[in-house]
Amino acid sequence: MKFHRPLLALALLLGALNSPAQTPQAPQPAASVPAAAAAAASAPAKPAEATPPNALDRVQITAAAETDDGLRRRQSIAMSIYGREELDRQGDIDVTDVLKRLPGVSMDGGAPRLRGLGGGYTQILINGEPAPPGFSLDTLAPGDVERIEVVAGATAEYPGVAGTINVVLREPPRTLQREWRSNLNYRALQPGGSTAFQWGDRIGALSFVVPMNVTRSAWATAYEQVRLSRTPAGEVQSQAIDGRDQGRSSSAQIAPRLQWKFTDWDTLNLSAFWQHTQGRNASDRRIVALLGTPWQTARDESQSENAGNVLRAAANWIHKQEDGGKIELRGTWQDTTRDSSLHYDSYRADGRLLVTRETQTDFGEERVALGGRWTQPVAEDHTIVTGWDMETRERDELRRVWDAGIERIDSATGVPFAARIGRVAVFIQDDWALSPQWGLQPGLRLEQVRTRGDNGTNAIDNQNRVVAPTLHINYKFDPKGRDQIRASVTRSFKLPDLSALVSRYVLNGNYERTETNTPIAADSAGNPQLQPELSTGFDLRFEHYPASGGVLSIGMFYRQIDDLIRRGIRLETGMAPDITNMPRWVSRPMNIGQATTRGLEFEIKGRGEEWLPALFDKDSGVNLRAAFNLYRSQVEQVDGPDNRLEAQPPWLSNMGFDWRIRDSGWTVGASLILQPGYATNQTDRQVAQRSAQRTLDAFAAWKVDRFSQLRVGLTNLLAPDSVVASAVEDVDGFSAGSSTRRNTLRAINASWVVRF
Repeated sequence: MKFHRPLLALALLLGALNSPAQTPQAPQPAASVPAAAAAAASAPAKPAEATPPNALDRVQITAAAETDDGLRRRQSIAMSIYGREELDRQGDIDVTDVLKRLPGVSMDGGAPRLRGLGGGYTQILINGEPAPPGFSLDTLAPGDVERIEVVAGATAEYPGVAGTINVVLREPPRTLQREWRSNLNYRALQPGGSTAFQWGDRIGALSFVVPMNVTRSAWATAYEQVRLSRTPAGEVQSQAIDGRDQGRSSSAQIAPRLQWKFTDWDTLNLSAFWQHTQGRNASDRRIVALLGTPWQTARDESQSENAGNVLRAAANWIHKQEDGGKIELRGTWQDTTRDSSLHYDSYRADGRLLVTRETQTDFGEERVALGGRWTQPVAEDHTIVTGWDMETRERDELRRVWDAGIERIDSATGVPFAARIGRVAVFIQDDWALSPQWGLQPGLRLEQVRTRGDNGTNAIDNQNRVVAPTLHINYKFDPKGRDQIRASVTRSFKLPDLSALVSRYVLNGNYERTETNTPIAADSAGNPQLQPELSTGFDLRFEHYPASGGVLSIGMFYRQIDDLIRRGIRLETGMAPDITNMPRWVSRPMNIGQATTRGLEFEIKGRGEEWLPALFDKDSGVNLRAAFNLYRSQVEQVDGPDNRLEAQPPWLSNMGFDWRIRDSGWTVGASLILQPGYATNQTDRQVAQRSAQRTLDAFAAWKVDRFSQLRVGLTNLLAPDSVVASAVEDVDGFSAGSSTRRNTLRAINASWVVRF
């Protein structure tokens, strides 16, 4: 409206100059714009008249919303952005179903991996900050998320070795927005579902959004396991185990965000996040002896309950400067608690009770973080970004165990454990526009982390400092960036997790403390002397963006990792005399040496007629997407041929399409993910094997009108069994091992979205 007022005043002035003089009349009240429009609409139609020669045409300026590919093209680093189109495409149950279809992302145990590298190599952030401990992305529904940002490789701000996945929750809208989502699904046991409501609006200088979500789910899987081992006396034993696991869980979540633009230069952002989860799980096993002396335990069962809460409050102040600079300060407080209880019973073959055990675990962590960013243009070619982050985490844990009603007190149970983690990081990077085609971004990150902990008998004091320089280069063949090359040389790092540093000794539950366990059922312990893994990387990528939308990307990467951390299994005696005096096999993490990984990455997506004109007509409504990733890695201190990095597949492929059926309101599509089976030599004597994965999903969406939409999705239609095997070779060549075949679950879900 402000834009049209000068034009309207000019038109009235010209009309007055060219019209004949009129007798003055008493002034009439001015009609409001809506009232004038309503009067014009209700007035009878008049014959068309010629347009006055001095009348001005109305000018209206509209801007198309930036696409995900357009945002990706304009980034100075290799970053992919996935917004509402990708999040809503298949009406998924949770965010992990979306992540598994993204190019270069694989899933392992519910955790996403970039370039096949997990376990800390891939950094997971929620709103730009580390995810809470124990937080699972499958507790987030796609409707809770604004966008997903995937950064390939390390930057001065995001130091992930393989890259960073940043999940950004819903943000305040510019206009009134109300949305209700409902989902009904079935995986196993009983139906599950979710309902979510989002209310967002802008009132003057204030804008806000209040998303709320409640979910409930259930699952059940059955498995068969065969184990082969040898006792210290030399007797070979083998067991066949039939088991079943099932669980039910529910969660409630609210994540309000408020933005107050109190001046043209200053903006205050406030946000909160609360999530409550609870679940009940049950499992039972039947054990049959195939070789050797039968186990005392012929059947066992367990029931567990757990509850968790995540509370987060954050404030962010942004001040813009007249010279184009920007200062940002932020603070975050977060509190995470988890409580769980477990009841375990084991029985002899004749049905008599052998062991009854109660376990109670309490976990709590409080995190306080402060940070700042200063973006400052320098001349016309440089934009310097400097930043700092400081955080402290206070963690408390207590695990209590009662055997037959008698509490067990030792260095691992019945004694509180407390730890304090302090982290300080500073970074600087320069976005340097050498020319309209060349861009350069050198950067440097300095970080120090100190971990201290104590459980009464063992103390931890581990301190690490790292220096991580980075250099990113971007060359555009044309100023619009339709074709460009990205290259980077980086130094990044992976810090050891607290659980790996803690020296507490934890028994494997398959064997009592009075027995000697086997290498395939090893106890676990930490290593307070672990050092961070350091990575030197190189990335090169070509990107082509067609005018009709989409992208074609071909790239390669290389990483050299020093001080690689890997768990090794050894037979130890007297390592925890207050827990057990028997010789036991123990798994401990250790820095073993150096590893390298390299890979090729291919991605293509866009309209069908753009890439396959012989198969698709113009305006076919078909969008295609495909990605293929080839990975190779070697650990120098482990013999080949399968001395790859942990759980990194040889290759990963996904492909899919969606077809918008013209003049029907319907869109249908499908996606297929393929990953081969492979083996990993964890040490010279340890081997782990995984079966191939084939995941087929399909969906159909009906856009009823501009305000509502129905989606039906089918997940894991092929449902192949998952097979995992492991083996440990003894010094005389005997190989103890286990193989587990577990069924995977199909799921159907229907979602209804209404905007009003």
